[in-house]
Amino acid sequence: MPSLPPVDAARISETAGRLLEEFHLPGFSIGVVSGDDLVYAEGFGWADIAARRPQDPALHQRIGSITKTMICLCTMALIDEGRLSLDARVADLLPDLKLNGHGDALQLRHLLTHTGGIGEAPTMADVADPIRVLWADSNDTPPLPEKYPDGITIDVEPGTKWHYANHGWMLVGEIVARAENAPIEEVLERRIFEPLGMSATDNYDLPGDRLTTGYIHAPAHEDLDQMELLGKEPFSGEPVDDHNIKGDWVYVNGRAAGAVQSNIPDMARYAAALLDGGRGIVRSETFAEMISPQWRPDERLLNIGYSFFRSNRFGESTFGHGGGIAGGWNTNLTVIPGRNLAMLVHLNASLDTSGEVYSRLLQAVLNAPPPVTPGVPLAPSVLADAPGVYSLPPGALTNSRPLRSHGRLQITEEAGELILRSRRGAWRNGVRLLPADPGDPYFLCLDTAAIEKPRIALVTDSGGRVMGMRLDRLAWMERDDSLSPWC
Repeated sequence: MPSLPPVDAARISETAGRLLEEFHLPGFSIGVVSGDDLVYAEGFGWADIAARRPQDPALHQRIGSITKTMICLCTMALIDEGRLSLDARVADLLPDLKLNGHGDALQLRHLLTHTGGIGEAPTMADVADPIRVLWADSNDTPPLPEKYPDGITIDVEPGTKWHYANHGWMLVGEIVARAENAPIEEVLERRIFEPLGMSATDNYDLPGDRLTTGYIHAPAHEDLDQMELLGKEPFSGEPVDDHNIKGDWVYVNGRAAGAVQSNIPDMARYAAALLDGGRGIVRSETFAEMISPQWRPDERLLNIGYSFFRSNRFGESTFGHGGGIAGGWNTNLTVIPGRNLAMLVHLNASLDTSGEVYSRLLQAVLNAPPPVTPGVPLAPSVLADAPGVYSLPPGALTNSRPLRSHGRLQITEEAGELILRSRRGAWRNGVRLLPADPGDPYFLCLDTAAIEKPRIALVTDSGGRVMGMRLDRLAWMERDDSLSPWC
């Protein structure tokens, strides 16, 4: 009997066509890797709308933060060789960088898991507009002390709190470059791109004809509100097709955090190496450690190894990373080791709905049914005890992302249901909470239109009282009984 094909190409293509229209996307390319082979590679829509240039998997993409996984592999290779240690103090590795706050306790391992206490802004002086310092107007790479003249503030004790930290990865890149006595671009070429045959890939972050054109959608009202608070003028570009506005080019402010450019065939070689335990880059035992949980406050939710995010998607254990570049590129790498598959998506648009696009494409790649909620009632104890207001824990810099995306949360009981509301963002007008697991009354999901519904885990004290919640993006919220619900 012939073996079944690893993927249903027709289903993937049909799903891609629907998503293109539903989300008004300019275009994207998809690659699916099975073992060592790129078994599906197609482009949909436009790489450049005005020029009518079709999307093509061979065209290049700014892959953004997927770069961090490559930097981490270089780091772990140096650890394999005994030239670096996970326990090394960052203050010893970078003695010319001022580390404010809790800097004495910062170790290399904290940087690799985003638990170093570093926020979106390097210091409190930057906190009013943290996104600004992630991007640059030129491709210059100044020395570290010039890049951070006021140092970097370690907001909380390292190892006690998670917050995505681009600036932490800029430090990792500098540590690796110094250990190798070579620019990080050359290190990546020698340790990743060349061994894997990724001849079309580099980390120089330069514009060029080989790249797709990046697009954005018009800002939503909430985006306009934030711009007004920051004293910024709204983006004034005109859509080229009623929906998509050509984005402005901005450089990544620190190439180790997200400056790699690649295409689907090259990224397929990278994904194949990941499926094969990091072959040719690190020892298999080291790679197993990289994709095992290194920060997992709740095993039911998203967690992280060394650089790779881990999750359960459509019944399969996965690891991977995404990447977003302001001005119009969004990228996804998802590895499904149990199926010996990996999915690559290169989307030449920057938009809030990219997560739903990736979810539906992954469902098509896995040929999986949609997840279903159990359909059981909320437990009386949850209905009684969950209502209240939940605030972010201390740490002004390390609250930046959840503060911008949702802020304080409240749960209210209304006609026998629980409603969650956020101060801003997608849950502002209220979303029902539903049981996510019939055997676990404190594990809930939000009743949104997303195919993979956002999940929260209510955390109780020894007496069974709800004292906090964990969200699926590794945010922690604390119950604050001094505050009354605002709705």
